[in-house]
Amino acid sequence: MRSFAANENETRLARFATMPHIQTMNAETLSVPLPDYLGHVQDRLLREFTAAAYDWSNCVAALTQWEDEHLLDSPAPELLERHKTTLQKLVRFGEMLARSTEQPDFSDKELAEMIAATQSCYRDKLAIWHGQKMSREESEKILAACFSE
Repeated sequence: MRSFAANENETRLARFATMPHIQTMNAETLSVPLPDYLGHVQDRLLREFTAAAYDWSNCVAALTQWEDEHLLDSPAPELLERHKTTLQKLVRFGEMLARSTEQPDFSDKELAEMIAATQSCYRDKLAIWHGQKMSREESEKILAACFSE
C-alpha cells in the first residue's frame, strides 16, 4: 500500500511536467548519463551563486554612499534603525555565502576571499555605526596618547 505522501509527490511532479521548460525534455535528453546532468546543474548553480555573491558585495559601495548622504549629520533614529536592519540582513546573507565557500569541494578561492572581505566590511560597518560607543573620557585618553607633545 502506497502512502499518501508518495501520491502527493507524484501529483506535484505531474504538475511540474506540464511546465513549458519541462516539456522540452524528450527521451534523448533523459538518456544523458546522470553525472553529466548533475554537472550541468552544479555549473548553473555556481554561476548563479557567483552572480548573487557579486551583487551582494556591490551593495557595499551603494550603502556607503547612502550612509554619506543620510547618516553623517545627526541622523534620524528611524534612519539609523533602517540602516542597522539592512546591515544585519546583509551579514546574515553573507554568513550563508561564507558557509557555502567553506565546503572542502568549493574550488573558487578568489570568490571565497571576496565573500570573506565583504562580510568583514559589513561587520565593521555594523560595529562602527551601531556598536558600543566610546565614552568622552576614553576618547580624550586616546587623543592625548596619540597627540601628546
